[in-house]
Amino acid sequence: MSEGSIRLVLLTSGVMLVARLRQTTDSDGDRAYQLIRPLRLEKHEDSGPWSLHSYLAGLTPQRNVVMLKAAVAALLEPEARILQAYTRSTNQECPPSETPVERLKKAFQEFTDSVEHH
Repeated sequence: MSEGSIRLVLLTSGVMLVARLRQTTDSDGDRAYQLIRPLRLEKHEDSGPWSLHSYLAGLTPQRNVVMLKAAVAALLEPEARILQAYTRSTNQECPPSETPVERLKKAFQEFTDSVEHH
């Protein structure tokens, strides 16, 4: 995982967050994740769209939180639209542009998906 990459973070509590992630350690030296500007993902209806909500607002002025690895159930790659919504809401830059190989893989995947849907 590259330093500071944006990921979906599924917590063991079932809460789904999107945040820029860095690997770090807690005060005891145990491995942990620093979540930079985490936002909570919520879905009000099964068929409705996901929406982003502040995770710490009203609780603390801090915009970052360190989570023990035990609190994190899974780290996932966010879909492009979630990534764009997150970077817009947090005024962060999008990740660096893809390499030519990544663009080729993505184009091939989009082509494969379009063929499968016809």
